Amino acid sequence: MMDERSIRLAKNEAVFRAGNEAIDSNRAGSGRRELTFLCECGVVTCFERIAVTRTEYEAVRSDPAHFVVAPGHEDLTAGEVVVNESSGYTVVEKTGEGRAIVERSDPRGSQ
Repeated sequence: MMDERSIRLAKNEAVFRAGNEAIDSNRAGSGRRELTFLCECGVVTCFERIAVTRTEYEAVRSDPAHFVVAPGHEDLTAGEVVVNESSGYTVVEKTGEGRAIVERSDPRGSQ
């Protein structure tokens, strides 16, 4: 059973992901190679920005349980594991009940 904090973080991460999706759709066709997104760590007070290429962002978004977070913002106590690290960001994967929460709320789920 997942604790309330982990459930809240999973829901917050889904909200930040949805915000990044909205930001990205507004920039579609901008031609910019590197884009700036908000950290998807799920901490409500975090507004750190992460620079990634469109290709990198699409690779993260190809799995609805993956999130891009600022280095050091991964929370292994909240049902997530690190799946990729680069100098500017970390990709985490939600597991267990957290995975189910973020998969249900994936903005690309119906595509």
